[in-house]
Amino acid sequence: MNIDDYYTKLGKLWKKLNLLRKEDKNKSVEILAFDNFWYTINKKDLPGIRIKLKNTQKVSENIFPKAKGWEIVFGSNVIEMYLNNKNHEDFFIKIVNLIIAKIYLNKLSGLKSIQLFFEELNSGKNFFEDEDLPRKLTKESEIGLYGEVYVLSKILTKKLTNENAISSWTGPSKKHDFTTENKLIEVKTTVTNTKKINTSSTNQIAPVFDKRLDLVFLQMKKSSSGISLNGIIDEYINKLKIESANLHNDFLLKLTQCRYLDMHKDEYMEKYSVDKTNYYKISDDFPYIKKVEVPLEISDLSITYKIDLEKCESFRIMEDEFLKNI
Repeated sequence: MNIDDYYTKLGKLWKKLNLLRKEDKNKSVEILAFDNFWYTINKKDLPGIRIKLKNTQKVSENIFPKAKGWEIVFGSNVIEMYLNNKNHEDFFIKIVNLIIAKIYLNKLSGLKSIQLFFEELNSGKNFFEDEDLPRKLTKESEIGLYGEVYVLSKILTKKLTNENAISSWTGPSKKHDFTTENKLIEVKTTVTNTKKINTSSTNQIAPVFDKRLDLVFLQMKKSSSGISLNGIIDEYINKLKIESANLHNDFLLKLTQCRYLDMHKDEYMEKYSVDKTNYYKISDDFPYIKKVEVPLEISDLSITYKIDLEKCESFRIMEDEFLKNI
């Protein structure tokens, strides 16, 4: 089945569920989505999912992601998960459909499919901590996502396959934007004239990890002849559609985990062009905060600071070196 047709099929299942729910408001309803995954709507009109287990299947509760936006109940032969907040409904349905599509495309079943479902859901759980309606990306987040997609689709794919490049994109779930076999990659993007960058933690840009860390700094400018965030995303999606339904779905799933939602697309029409692409190797003598003395009475300490890349020219590398042994 064509992947677009499969998305349509899953969407129709939710519509059918809503009709069933209207027919009987005194009970929850369910409908089979794929394998042992059932879409459901409970008595409070909140969507959820039921995973029906076989007697031989043993699932550890440790794999269940915790978030105040949902409730998970583990029975003897079923795992039931429901939203707590109606505001999250559209996002929940979108991300669940993409995860089910991934399970379908990879022909997974049993414990492997259950494990993948909760792993992918966990990557987007921060969204469910917010009680408000889905909000558009801030301008800073929009530009940051633009930079990540640019590096993914225009730079990493010079050396990596699309499959390996998308697999390496860990920005939605981990400290650094990309994690390849041999290195970590952080992307910083600006539309200002300054070369000062913000760090999100004490050691985000520091040589303290098991793998080499490289920094990609994109200097962009607004340009009527450039391309918008929507445009650069659609451009890459069209390439992936031709190559693989699985890669197309994986990319959409990660975009959703980054809170890039269809309902906000009209907000991302500003066009940009990449003026300069700078690469830095974060070696042992790169400037960073090496030690922080924290009194026992202080907890949850968070330190951010700016790095002036104008003063870090000695750490600049060429693109060839950046792509080498990636």
